[in-house]
Amino acid sequence: MPAKNKDRSSHALQQTRGRPPLDEVERKRILDATTAVFLEKGYARASTNEIALRAQTSKQTLYALFPTKADLFVGVISAHTEQLFARHLDYVESGKAPRQALTDMGERTLRMFSAPTFRALYRIVVAETHAFPYLARRLWEVCIERGYGLLAEYLRSRRLGGPAYRKSAAQFVTFVLGDFIVNAMLDPNLELSESVLRARVRDAVKDFLSLHPEKSSRK
Repeated sequence: MPAKNKDRSSHALQQTRGRPPLDEVERKRILDATTAVFLEKGYARASTNEIALRAQTSKQTLYALFPTKADLFVGVISAHTEQLFARHLDYVESGKAPRQALTDMGERTLRMFSAPTFRALYRIVVAETHAFPYLARRLWEVCIERGYGLLAEYLRSRRLGGPAYRKSAAQFVTFVLGDFIVNAMLDPNLELSESVLRARVRDAVKDFLSLHPEKSSRK
């Protein structure tokens, strides 16, 4: 596929080729097929030909949505992270106390990282970072950095952790995940019960708010 075509947006490509935009069912089918291939083959050995075949779609459609294999992988991870990010405005506009909102964010974050499929995908990223630094960089920009930015915006709206809100956001995520990521990388069978998950998040929120006490009013 020509490089100039790869740089176009999905919408523009589909319009140019006279194809209607993909619906959510088709997009999900593509992402499910992509996930399966990456989990079975790893990143390096996964092929777009096999992904297109399993997704029952054309490579043209696949490239219209995801111009590179790295974009495919980022799309798979984003399908998980965007479910978390989608609640951002709810948190900002909610009348809930920060302790409640942070607890909900923390539980959702830890559930995402403790899900077997997400953990398996995360292991692939760790294993392939040296050989494919662009993949790691794209995931950092689209998922990790975006998540920190949204959380920092929430903290700013509640005057928590300032003036370095971005740093405080990263600190909160670190408190929530703790040593779980390292342990999960070494033990593929590691599981968190719901009671343990909630206790970890409760302690994380307590530690975070002890360093950044809640203010009596917003800016």
